[in-house]
Amino acid sequence: MIQIMNLFSMVIGLIPFNRQQLDTNVVLDYAMMVVVPVLYLACYLGINFMHAFGLIFLDSCNSVCRLSSNLFMHLGAFLYLTVTMMSIYRRKQFFIEFEARLNEIDDVIVKCRRVAELDKIRVTAVKHSVTYHFTWLFLFCVFAFALYYDIKELYMTFGTYAIIPFMVSSFPYMAGSIIQGEFIYHVSVISERFEQINTLFEKINKEARHRHGPITVFDIESEGKKQDERKNTNQTLESKTTIGNEQKLANEMKRQKAAMGQQGQGQQKNDDDDMDTSNDEDEDDFDYDNGSVTENTGITSEANLPDLFKLHDKILSLSVLTNGEFGPQCVPYMAACFVISIFGIFLETKVNFIVSGKSRLLDYVTYLYVIWSFTSMVVAYIVLRLCCNANNHSKQSAMIVHEIMQKKPAFMLSNDLFYNKMKSFTLQFLHWEGYFQFNGIGLFALDYTFIFSTVSAATSYLIVLLQFDMSAILRNEGLMN
Repeated sequence: MIQIMNLFSMVIGLIPFNRQQLDTNVVLDYAMMVVVPVLYLACYLGINFMHAFGLIFLDSCNSVCRLSSNLFMHLGAFLYLTVTMMSIYRRKQFFIEFEARLNEIDDVIVKCRRVAELDKIRVTAVKHSVTYHFTWLFLFCVFAFALYYDIKELYMTFGTYAIIPFMVSSFPYMAGSIIQGEFIYHVSVISERFEQINTLFEKINKEARHRHGPITVFDIESEGKKQDERKNTNQTLESKTTIGNEQKLANEMKRQKAAMGQQGQGQQKNDDDDMDTSNDEDEDDFDYDNGSVTENTGITSEANLPDLFKLHDKILSLSVLTNGEFGPQCVPYMAACFVISIFGIFLETKVNFIVSGKSRLLDYVTYLYVIWSFTSMVVAYIVLRLCCNANNHSKQSAMIVHEIMQKKPAFMLSNDLFYNKMKSFTLQFLHWEGYFQFNGIGLFALDYTFIFSTVSAATSYLIVLLQFDMSAILRNEGLMN
């Protein structure tokens, strides 16, 4: 699906041909990016200065129809010219740099997955692929319906010259939406790389949960032999002690009768105590050098940590690059989406709901607002959703690293380098979170808070617009009795 969108973008002059090749024919690469804007300006200026092939110059187009058509046409001119100038300013170098950085990231990810033995796990990739293609299919159906409705109504009105009013009505909003589609694709690629890094971090986290530190293992057979040797040694010492005591007692009885006998018994007790102490020390003594120390030799992936930290920094820098290229184009698109959505709701509630079917051109303009406001809102929501997903996946990496640090695995305790790196990584991301977020040149953040702020502002404007009484205007136009 993305190949189809890229081909269509090249045909209508939004991205250059051979965008991933630096040394190519400049005239061929940028020809459509010049021809199509010139064609648009010719149609726009022709309608406004020659007063031909425009809805606003038809006799059946009343004042409400003219006001709506002028707003739709001039707002589309602002959107398309802004997007086109930004596209010509920077396009080719961005694609080359993005692909080069992405290939470097993918090479390191493949190496890390090989170390962690995650090559066989593809369930997450399949689910992401299904969601990805379903989103693009939904967008394709919405755009196909909007273009079909607009082209059909214009052909019924202008015949073979329908291409001229089409260029100034629906084409700018289609071009702006396709540029946002390019932004959606690049952000989805970044989000997918964050998911792969989180998978590798989670593998380390699981190993830290199930893997323990070094274990001391003793040989039971050698331990039994040591106990037998200790028993034999104790028996030999006891027999020697008994023989020596008998000889001492006989000599003492010959030499001394009473006093010397008591002294000999005291000496015997002291000797016995000394012998018992030596035996206790011998029993407590153990040769730990003969014990074998082993570690769990299962598959470990903490060796990927330095590469994962570098990968995370590279993907964050890629996010900054992508936001710098597409963020400025989000500003006119979101502004156009805001205006046509408010005016579309106003026309639908205050005009079409009352005089629907009285004027075909008025119904066409009203439905055109509704269709393109819905289409632009869908594209804007997908942009916000994917930007939020990318930010959440980047935050999840830091949370997983924090969880690993709390478990204090053996590899972290045995090497201070791992601990310092993990601590530096989480601290760096804490500062990074306040520094960067997907945004529209700093005017607003591309997250779900933008929806709340937009809805609150739209509600305020709608309260003012819905207070206008359109009955007198519609009665003067002959649409109401």
